[in-house]
Amino acid sequence: MKKNLRGKIREFVHSEEGKVGIKSPLTLGAAVGSMLLAQAIVGPPEADANSCRDNRDCHRDFFCHRHGSCHPR
Repeated sequence: MKKNLRGKIREFVHSEEGKVGIKSPLTLGAAVGSMLLAQAIVGPPEADANSCRDNRDCHRDFFCHRHGSCHPR
């Protein structure tokens, strides 16, 4: 069943209708999936960028608030 389904999908993608109709959503899906996977591996940047113990932990234009998060000056 799995091979039959793959064969039908492959046949549709290689057909004229599939070339026009499936490339955009498939490309968009692959791009979004890749970005989500990369985000899951790397982690959210806000998790590291907003936590601090003192001003040295924050970016140059930010200061460490007493609640332990970086805020703009």
